[in-house]
Order: sequence, then structure tokens, then C-alpha cells
Amino acid sequence: MSRSPFVLNVSDLLGRDAPPRREVVEAAVDWGVTLISVKPDPPMHAELTLHHVSGGIAVTGRVDFVTDESCSRCLTPTTTNRSVTLVALFDRHGDDDESYPLAGNDIDVEQMLRDEVLLSLPIMHTCGDDCPGVVNSTESDLNTEPSGDEGDVRSPFSVLKDLLEPED
Repeated sequence: MSRSPFVLNVSDLLGRDAPPRREVVEAAVDWGVTLISVKPDPPMHAELTLHHVSGGIAVTGRVDFVTDESCSRCLTPTTTNRSVTLVALFDRHGDDDESYPLAGNDIDVEQMLRDEVLLSLPIMHTCGDDCPGVVNSTESDLNTEPSGDEGDVRSPFSVLKDLLEPED
């Protein structure tokens, strides 16, 4: 059985005066939330530095990944290169919300990376500030087709326009 790329042996760092050690973690992951997900190809690439601290291991570094997302206004698919800086603590207790568990001489960085990557994703992704979205009345994409209306659909007061126009 092959060892997970996320499990790192830190026995050399648990002693006194251990110098920091660099690690590279590359793995294809299938993580995501509504309308946005991390692409498995190319694999996620994390460059980590492991530091000995009193009672555990501190992990610092950066993770690079590519996401597939859909615009929340017009649903146009896009791909984005992303990068996240991370800092985390692994300790023997690992039972609080501020650290991850240190099990024996190994740390499993998968949950830490998942947390940092997913928390860095935008809640509402748009393809650009100039994205007009989709018109509900004609269900047309305003990025490619004219809507055929004067923009009344976007106004919450459009239903009141007939009250102010004189009858013939």
C-alpha cells in the first residue's frame, strides 16, 4: 500500500534545536464548493516549511492550484490560477480549533491544505465587473445577446411604470 502524499514524517524535527525542513506536496485533489472546484490536473502544489516549536510543528508555506468556476451571474465557465499563503500548528493535543493533531512522528497536512484552499475561494465568483448577467424574462445571456428590453427587468420598480403613463 502506498503512503499518502499528505503524510509527512517529522521525527527529525521533534528533537531540540532541529533546523527547519522544506517539503513539497503535490497531489490531484477533488475539492470544491458550489460553482467552484479545484482542478485535479494540474495537481495542487504546496511548498511547505516545517519548524520545530515547543510541543509540536509549525507549518508555513504556499499552495498553488487551479480552479474551475462558473460565474454566479451568467454561469460562464472560467479557469483561474490561485495561490494561498498558509500558517498552521500541529501539536500533540490537536483537540482545539486552532491546531491540527500530531500523531506519533507523522503529520497529515491534507485537512490543513483543504481548509486553507476552500476558505480562500470566493463566495460569489463573477467573470468580471462588467458582467451584466442573465435576464430572467427572456433567459438570454446579456454577455452575448441583447435583451430586447430597456432594462426594466433589472428595476424593482418596473411594475409601477404603467401607473404613471397616461392612457390613450
